[in-house]
Amino acid sequence: MQTLITVNRSGSIGSVSTVDYSVDNATATQRGDFTFGRGTIVFNANESSKTFPALISEDAYAEGTETATLTLSNAVGATIGSPGIATLQINDNETVDGSANPIDDAPIYVCQHYHDFLNRQSDSDGQAFWTNQITSCGSNASCLDEKRNNVSAAFFLSVEFQQTGYFAFRFYRASFRDTTQRPLALPRYQEFLRDTQALGRNVVVGQQNWEFVLEQNKQGFALDWVARTEFIAEYPTTMTRDQFIDQAFARSAATPTQQELTLARGAYDSGGSLKEKRAQGFRKVCDSPSVFNAQYNPAFVLMQYFGYLRRNPDNAPDNNYSGYNFWLNKMNQFSQPGEDVTNESVALSRVKRAEMVKAFLVSAEYRERFQGGSNRGNQQGSIAMADPGRNLRDAIARTLWFALNSPLVKTFMTG
Repeated sequence: MQTLITVNRSGSIGSVSTVDYSVDNATATQRGDFTFGRGTIVFNANESSKTFPALISEDAYAEGTETATLTLSNAVGATIGSPGIATLQINDNETVDGSANPIDDAPIYVCQHYHDFLNRQSDSDGQAFWTNQITSCGSNASCLDEKRNNVSAAFFLSVEFQQTGYFAFRFYRASFRDTTQRPLALPRYQEFLRDTQALGRNVVVGQQNWEFVLEQNKQGFALDWVARTEFIAEYPTTMTRDQFIDQAFARSAATPTQQELTLARGAYDSGGSLKEKRAQGFRKVCDSPSVFNAQYNPAFVLMQYFGYLRRNPDNAPDNNYSGYNFWLNKMNQFSQPGEDVTNESVALSRVKRAEMVKAFLVSAEYRERFQGGSNRGNQQGSIAMADPGRNLRDAIARTLWFALNSPLVKTFMTG
């Protein structure tokens, strides 16, 4: 389920302004009660009201009323008024703990996958299609097991995820080195979700103009990315075109073909400003088949933790990357020479051989998000990760205000 949160703008509204929002833990936790949310709302000239979604999960825990915190921050071209922080109230529909796990119900299972992998509420056509894939098995246990695994894998393999979540992942890997801030050069959970949600904003594959909306999101994301302070620290603006392109391929652990090099250099040269050149060149590197194939296994394994377990691989109960490395080694072992995972059927065959999806779906940590756990679905380890700072030195505050529409926002969907 989802509820829409309204943000109002007042004062002089004749210009463009933006504000960041977040949906964070309070007494409710993002692991089993709602989906962590973070994004940026853009007010165009003369727009006074916008909404953002808060996704609510179904669990079988009798927890009473719980709350999540809604926060506005980093206003550009505006100031934040009152209230800038509000409470989302999640009302319970259980008086005693349920004996069945909601995730075993096909419609709930499918809807939760939309939340966990696509960061949105399911659309009616997609919800019906994927639910039918499971319910068509009737009571055949082996069929149900296979269909649940296939449906789950399909969300990672979908065009929508490949062009949002996996797109963002490739940007991280092409940008950064192995550091204490990002071990193994992997994105951290919260920052990854923030970027994925930005890329997927208003995108529903199959609906009218979805390709245009996605392309606009990707262009804006790339331009924002190359302007980030931490990116410039890795890619100083003094770099030549070839140095810039070569480093991006090297960080991606990919050996480009001559054609890929030519295309990336051409994309760089086609930009007007230096920012546009770098954004277009970097994106062409990340979209190349060589990078797509090189980074597929690390991304797939990371999404098992982000999507199913809703945490970083080194959070408790792991506390290190041994689990992540185990599954990455297994994926590598089941990868065949010359495979091209830009082909969906080839990618699915690799996933099935590794049997990773099934292992995470039946894990206690995944299932206890929704029912049966002694920790009642609470987060097993801290997910805190500070977002990269934004450069606001050039922002000019204007005489208008952002405010959440109520200090107490209620929804009657359950957690």
